[in-house]
Amino acid sequence: MSRTLEVDPFEGWTPHAKQIEVMESEIRNNVLNCGRRGGKTNVGARKFFDNILADMERGKGLPYKPPKNIRKMKKPKPRLEYWCVSPTYAMSEIQQEELSDVLPEEMIESWDLSKNRVWLKGWVLIQFKSADNPKSLVGKGLDGVWLDEASKMKAETWTGYLSYALADKGGWSVWTTTPEGINWFAEDIVLRGQYVDAGLEEEQYMNDPEWRNFYWTSLDNPIPELQRNIQRMIETYPERYVDREIRAKFNVFHGQVYDEFKRATHVVDMRCLDQSIQLYEVTYPDGSVRDITFNRFIGGMDHGWNDPAVLLAIGCAGEDYYIVEESYVQHVNVLVVNDSGQMEDCLVKRYLEMHSRYHFDEIWADPSEPEYISTYRKYDLPIKEADNAIGPGIREVSTLYKVKAGTSRPNLYVNRECKNEIKESENYKWKENRDGQHSEEAEDKNNHTQDSKRYAIYNDRKEDVSFAFG
Repeated sequence: MSRTLEVDPFEGWTPHAKQIEVMESEIRNNVLNCGRRGGKTNVGARKFFDNILADMERGKGLPYKPPKNIRKMKKPKPRLEYWCVSPTYAMSEIQQEELSDVLPEEMIESWDLSKNRVWLKGWVLIQFKSADNPKSLVGKGLDGVWLDEASKMKAETWTGYLSYALADKGGWSVWTTTPEGINWFAEDIVLRGQYVDAGLEEEQYMNDPEWRNFYWTSLDNPIPELQRNIQRMIETYPERYVDREIRAKFNVFHGQVYDEFKRATHVVDMRCLDQSIQLYEVTYPDGSVRDITFNRFIGGMDHGWNDPAVLLAIGCAGEDYYIVEESYVQHVNVLVVNDSGQMEDCLVKRYLEMHSRYHFDEIWADPSEPEYISTYRKYDLPIKEADNAIGPGIREVSTLYKVKAGTSRPNLYVNRECKNEIKESENYKWKENRDGQHSEEAEDKNNHTQDSKRYAIYNDRKEDVSFAFG
């Protein structure tokens, strides 16, 4: 970390081992997924500043023609420009506080709190931005960006805006966050890099050489008082809170509607052995294998256009349910018939193909679109209007997810190939009020497969009172 500039980001700072690894990285994009109070923001500020020093040292942005009077210009063009992005402006104060401890006074030209920006000598601009409205992040090329608590941001913050702004100048990125479930950050950012044991499946990692993952828990920060507080949290907090907040695992979630759902318990591998008799080979998470013949199939349907239209195929074997296949598409019409009377690609055609494989007894559909239901019925799909009872339906599904004491297994499984169903089960949440407390009302997102599943299972079990939860 030698510099021609007489600045040392380590000065006055005692990093722990994981933080030193971050500072030594020379990869373009560094992603820090860490437990609370693990020191991620502390090292994120220093890595951000260290990258700026590296750009300045190698002469990036030169030659440069300075503006004649920076004080009179509203938006002078900088030689180098960097953004610090937080979910809200209030949260950006944390980034500003951390940077104020790192930036040497002799390098600061001006710090304008009203405009959320810092000018460093040499015509280098640092701006603090909020991601609450991603469209506001439209801008010219950036040389680097630091995203703090990135997992709380919307996906388009990166995919729609910042990734393009960095591409213009070949800019770099620093990410610091605690996980918020298996959301876009986990799938689009963390999985780009190298495997870390944070609750994601190892074979999904892409090992992109321009991305590096750093992972540590709150236990890796050796401050004695902090460790005493963490031990108290481990002893008193529910396990799922400890897994996310302290151990920084992605596959747990505060406020998850189906907090009984775990990939390591409910996700199975399925292989069809004989479609004519609905015989399947099922490999369970513990490695055991069973051959199962389903005696019937039911469907769950959620209508959609901009939102996905979903049809789940659910196999029934005794008291057990297996989600075998999902159709999950956007912007596909219900029915398309050409001038010669032939059906073109549409939902009716796709669902008829699924029906030919599974011979559904019933397909329980969202009752809010009677015209769609009428169209499906004209083509002999066995559609029934579902009882859309959200609370009782969620309880019914939760009951099936619960591992029973007598059998040590649940009554509801999902095929690993149903990726949207798995992802939404993990991210389907209860609403939060202003105090951050969870209500008993589910959020209206990550719910398309969840509604379909609820329609099918609740209405199927409701018809048989020997199984019904309530």
